[in-house]
Amino acid sequence: MARWNNSLRTSEEISGLKREAVVRESGRIFSRRGYHNASLDDVAKALKVSKGTLYNYTKDKEEILFQCCNMALDIGETAFEAAKPGRNGAEKLRITLRNYIAKLHDELGACGVINEIDALKPAHRKTIVARRDDHQQRFVTMLEEGAADGSLRAVDAKLAVYTFMGAIHFIPRWYNPQGRLTNEEIADGMVDLLMNGLVSSTAAKDESSSRPRKAR
Repeated sequence: MARWNNSLRTSEEISGLKREAVVRESGRIFSRRGYHNASLDDVAKALKVSKGTLYNYTKDKEEILFQCCNMALDIGETAFEAAKPGRNGAEKLRITLRNYIAKLHDELGACGVINEIDALKPAHRKTIVARRDDHQQRFVTMLEEGAADGSLRAVDAKLAVYTFMGAIHFIPRWYNPQGRLTNEEIADGMVDLLMNGLVSSTAAKDESSSRPRKAR
C-alpha cells in the first residue's frame, strides 16, 4: 500500500511524496484491472482520500498514466546503468534484465502500464514510444555485442527483445504480492529462463566451470 500520511518537514516534500504515492498506487491499480477498467475513485479509495484530493496532484487519469510510464522507463534507465561494468554482452544483459524485473515490480507493484501506451494522448504517446524504442535498441545492441564477443548465440536480436520484454510485461497478469515468490526470486528465475535460450554453449560451459563445486 502506498504511503500517504507522512512527517516530512516542508510542504514541498510532502506534496512530492503524495504525488509519488498517487502515481505508484495508480500503477498498481491500472496493472491489475487495466487502465480502462480503473478509475480515480479506485485510486482515491486505495489511498483513503477523497477523489477531489487527487486533483491537487494530477490533472486527470491520463496524466497519471503518462507519469507511470515515465517512471517505469526511468527504472529501465537505472537497470542499463547498472550493467555498464559487465564483462561481456551476456553479463550486461543478465544484469540489466535482473535489475529491470526486480525494480519494476518492487517500485510500482505489478506494473503493466507500459502496455497501455495507446491510451495516452498523441504528444504523451510520442514521448513514451520514443523512450521505449530507445530501450529496445539498447537491448538489441547488447545482444549484438554478446554475439560478437561469443558470450551469446547469434539470434534475431529484435525478435529476442520482443520475446523477453513480452514475458516481462505479462507478469502483471499473474503476479501476486502475497504469492510464494518474492520480487527478487521472480527476477532470478525469469532471468535464468530467458538467458538459457541466449547464452552460447561455450560461454555456458565457462560459467559452469567457474562456479565453486560443492563438497561431496
